[in-house]
Amino acid sequence: MDWLLIGKLFLILFLIVGNAFFVASEIALTSARRSRIKQLASTGNSSAKIVQILHDEPERFYSVTQIGITLVSLALGAIGIVTLTEVMAPGFEVTFGLLSEGEEMMRWAHTFSYAVAFIIISFLHVVGGELAPKVLAFHRAEAMSLAVARIIKSLHTILRPLIWVMNKSSYGLLWLFGQRDLAMNGEGHFSMTGEEIRTILSASEQEGVLNPQLTMMLRGVFDLDEHTARDAMIPRTEVDAIPHTAVVADVLTLFKEELRERYPVYQTSLDNIIGIVSVKQLLNRMASSESPELIAETIASPVTEVMMPAYYIPDTMPLSKLLKDFTNNRRQIAIVLDEYGGTDGLITLEDILEEIVGDYEDEFSPRNRHIKIEDKHHFNISAGVRVTELEPKLNFPFPTGDYVTLGGLINQHLGRLAKVGDLVQLEGACLRVLEMDKHRIVKVQFEYQGTDIHDEMENLEGLEEEEGEAQAISDESESKVLKLAANDFNDKDQPEELTSTS
Repeated sequence: MDWLLIGKLFLILFLIVGNAFFVASEIALTSARRSRIKQLASTGNSSAKIVQILHDEPERFYSVTQIGITLVSLALGAIGIVTLTEVMAPGFEVTFGLLSEGEEMMRWAHTFSYAVAFIIISFLHVVGGELAPKVLAFHRAEAMSLAVARIIKSLHTILRPLIWVMNKSSYGLLWLFGQRDLAMNGEGHFSMTGEEIRTILSASEQEGVLNPQLTMMLRGVFDLDEHTARDAMIPRTEVDAIPHTAVVADVLTLFKEELRERYPVYQTSLDNIIGIVSVKQLLNRMASSESPELIAETIASPVTEVMMPAYYIPDTMPLSKLLKDFTNNRRQIAIVLDEYGGTDGLITLEDILEEIVGDYEDEFSPRNRHIKIEDKHHFNISAGVRVTELEPKLNFPFPTGDYVTLGGLINQHLGRLAKVGDLVQLEGACLRVLEMDKHRIVKVQFEYQGTDIHDEMENLEGLEEEEGEAQAISDESESKVLKLAANDFNDKDQPEELTSTS
């Protein structure tokens, strides 16, 4: 019995297991959830604390695993192929000798045995040393990372001189190729780009790890940096504003019609907004009044006495920065200015949140107020609504372009100002201009031309009744406010009624 040959075969098996260990260690330490590891570390788990250290300094375990994988793979190739060739060569020599005698045939037998040995070692290396441990480590990341943490840390200590030499050599090579910043700063910490995170989100959604709504919200968070105030604002043409000569009663009347909580106050034109009036603050002020006379006095007050200062921002301000500003300074609304200092529109905290969670309707907003359903194929839509808001409601992918609203899409496709009756043909749908206000598109008919009616469209059918009910409730509550505005106070219990309404 050739014990040396048996020892070599066991060494091959050991090298395959060693390669699997380093591969699994790298995948496990990379995939382990930081939140879970942090939780285990807080309970006193020493292995979890080591994993935390390796997460904070990933170059530690990357250096160890990469050196381990490289050295083991080279050793497996050098020893494994030679050993298997030595084992199989005699058998192939006999087989080839039956075909023909001669030294040339023996060389062919040795070459063939070498090729077969290469195939076998490659198969064992890829399957047993790479693929299988990767799959196992990915699905058992936390458990395996805890199991290998101490070994990886010890190997890092043992191999520190070799790692130092290799790192310095790699930095020197980078220096020669002009990458001096990388050579000076070292490996640093590993990070992911926004696009890589979006790819992970899409993959997680497809695999069922994340539900579509959560995926949409996470995408919205990452998109805040790329979107500006102009992308989410209420455009100037849709801003409901109050002249500075108006009184509180005018605000309440406008509130009954438009159901907005805050209104800009302008002097001369919308390009000169001087303040913001809050209906909520007005109602609270009236509700806290001790007599009908004080309420009547409030209703007759000029809006300039009850308005708040206006806050101005450029239309290029990123939504992420604006959200932070709103949060830090407890703001709810801002006036958006264009590059010339004119009013471009206004934006509220709700508009920013809608970029994350989708279209949001509060108690003052009729549901789907921008969409009127004619039948399963036809919808009358406000031209000022953003296409990003329409896409999830209609389940229709609008083409991308340099526009924000549905009206902007039509003008871009026409290449001119639209007129009533103009048609824009899209893939799977048709848009028809129904109503114009001078040069501005007001209403558009969306005709779905697909053969399959999506569930999202069918779900819109029942919302018209909800909208009517919400509007009826709003009308009933606002009629009480208007009665107060008419000084219809006959007893002292009416202010309490106002309080319940507000």
